[in-house]
Amino acid sequence: MSRNTKLLMAVLAAEAIAQAWSGQARAFTFTTGDIVVSVEGNGSNTGSYGDNQAAPLTLYEYGVTGTSTASLAGSLMLPQTTSGGNHAISGEYGSSSEGTLQLSGNGQYLTIMGYGVNASTFNANPGSYSPSSSNTALGQSGSMTGQSYTAVPRVVALIGANGSVNTSTALYNVFNGNNPRSAYTVDGTSFYVSGQGTSGDNTGGVFYAKLGATSATSITGNDAGSGASQDTRDVQVYNGRLYVSSDSKSGSTNRSYVGTLGSAGSLPTSVANSGNGPTMLPGFGNSGGTGKVTITAGTTNGINQAGQQINLSPENFYFANATTLYVADSGAPKNSSATSALGDGGLQKWSLVGGSWVLDYTLAAGLNLVANTSASGTTGLLGLTGETVTINGKQEVELFATNYTITDTGATYLYGITDLLSATTEPTGESFAVLATAPADSTFKGVAFAPTAAVPEASIWAMMIIGFAGLGFMAYRRKPTATVRAA
Repeated sequence: MSRNTKLLMAVLAAEAIAQAWSGQARAFTFTTGDIVVSVEGNGSNTGSYGDNQAAPLTLYEYGVTGTSTASLAGSLMLPQTTSGGNHAISGEYGSSSEGTLQLSGNGQYLTIMGYGVNASTFNANPGSYSPSSSNTALGQSGSMTGQSYTAVPRVVALIGANGSVNTSTALYNVFNGNNPRSAYTVDGTSFYVSGQGTSGDNTGGVFYAKLGATSATSITGNDAGSGASQDTRDVQVYNGRLYVSSDSKSGSTNRSYVGTLGSAGSLPTSVANSGNGPTMLPGFGNSGGTGKVTITAGTTNGINQAGQQINLSPENFYFANATTLYVADSGAPKNSSATSALGDGGLQKWSLVGGSWVLDYTLAAGLNLVANTSASGTTGLLGLTGETVTINGKQEVELFATNYTITDTGATYLYGITDLLSATTEPTGESFAVLATAPADSTFKGVAFAPTAAVPEASIWAMMIIGFAGLGFMAYRRKPTATVRAA
């Protein structure tokens, strides 16, 4: 057998392995440049769900034209059955903080966290998965091993550009009785996961786990002690440093800000910052570390007003570059250290000036915000992703977001907006456009750009071309990539 034939066979074998990876038929291949939104509830027409029930997780893929229009290109429901080493994965319908969707550091995968249980099975007897039979919400399910109840692992789904799904990472003893928030991977071999636990059990915060693991190592440490559980949210890596957003309200976890774990250029795999939790970005809130700021005329969101002291409530965030940070703020802070109960919901733009982060302005036009004391409506944003592009010689930031609602099952939307990268005061006329609306009995949660397949090495390309010569060409869609892209 010739060397070329052997190489071609190796390529075809690798493709066969990739197809079998998910344990389910591949629905479609993602298209570079598209936007993907995570959906909890009836996103795949599987039935209606009540608040706090287990429900499938579905990914909607949208083709977009700038930030003004979007069209549904396809959908992928994550597995509801356990197969081989892969677990079923569900979300809690109505959860206000789950479903963050993130693009990997190498751009080849999407990640999302959920619960390792079939939705129908859980909903048939929810009390059997918790220390108390009266706990019926999926988020209240226990994850601790060696207990009398049936433990529900918190599962990471790793989704490839070809639609393959790996749910072999099923973590026990983390986020016990509470929600997994997000999962981030650099290259698909390991993960940072973030979420909240139960007061006093030290299962909340940020953890590190390898692909296929059943346990995880704490990164934030047990800084909650015997008090309130840590409540960390979006965890991600930017420029070789680990960042996380947090919105907690008591004890040593009394913080609502974006912070760092470990040092620049050295990603931690064990307890960082001496176990004291994330270190607040300089200037991101007050020096006491509880994440409160005084709103100015230039930073108001139309609900609050200049002179009011409010607490931040950061959810997902996006670095446009090393000195420009966009933050999706829910507008519904848990923290209550400020003198006003109002938040600053919307899309905040922060700039690094003289080593300290400064809030430039908050984009909110088009969101139809309501105060967090209202009975219903949108108070801010939850999911966020963006890319920096050059338009007519100017650097613009195209941003996509999902909204945060007061009621658990309120109407949710996918939004788009374009912001001038260099602006430090809000440009005139910037407004969010509604790109899509979540279908009935479902909610939009996280948003990320579609993953891109890895490019084979030159020798493999040659063998693939030889093979395709006999098989014909396979067409695929591709769009121009942007200058900067992040989850």
